[in-house]
Amino acid sequence: MIVAALVSAAVIFLKIGEIRVVGETRYTRDEIIEASGLHVGQSMYLFNKFSSISSIFRECPFIDTVRMKRTLPDVLEIIVTPCQSIVAVKNEDAYYVLDEKGKILERADDVPDPNIHVVRCSGLETPEVGKMAVFFEEETPKALFSLLNTAKNSDILKNIGEIDVTKAYDVRFHYRERFIVAVGTADDLEHKFKFADAVIAQLGENEMGIIDVSDGQTGYFTPNRNIG
Repeated sequence: MIVAALVSAAVIFLKIGEIRVVGETRYTRDEIIEASGLHVGQSMYLFNKFSSISSIFRECPFIDTVRMKRTLPDVLEIIVTPCQSIVAVKNEDAYYVLDEKGKILERADDVPDPNIHVVRCSGLETPEVGKMAVFFEEETPKALFSLLNTAKNSDILKNIGEIDVTKAYDVRFHYRERFIVAVGTADDLEHKFKFADAVIAQLGENEMGIIDVSDGQTGYFTPNRNIG
């Protein structure tokens, strides 16, 4: 009974004396704390942690993960990690920036960062910042994120420009600013990337054109000086 009484007293009387934000994001400490709805003086244990975390995600879409840690007697830590912008999906008259999980981070009139890959596709259904992107074509996200993840693992993502997944069976992307690579479906991408690089190794430094590796067996080059 004594232990239960002490625990109950701690829950009721221990108050938040300091809120710390740990982790670097685009948001300030005050913005994250305000989004959480927490404030100094609240009980350390009686607030709704899950509601606070959900509120942070809603108000701060560029945050990827949130954890809360209590350090007695009165410190509450909000531990955050940032999202990374990876693609800008063209949708009607705007671009929607997505992270690598497919969450919509922001809406922009133009591509906000030259390092973000522009994506052409059939479009998004009722896109909303802070929510997961829903594509009109069900196969689009699988094709897109398979391409991005395989390119990242193959260390060629930095060389990829605009990506076209309008047709999931005819995926294409700009590569090294001189080529369009047609990979067909998103199957066996690692080998298709190797075929593309093998083709490029046979070409001169100024050649431009389309590299077709869609059959997954070899690569074919068609010159085209209009690629840029």
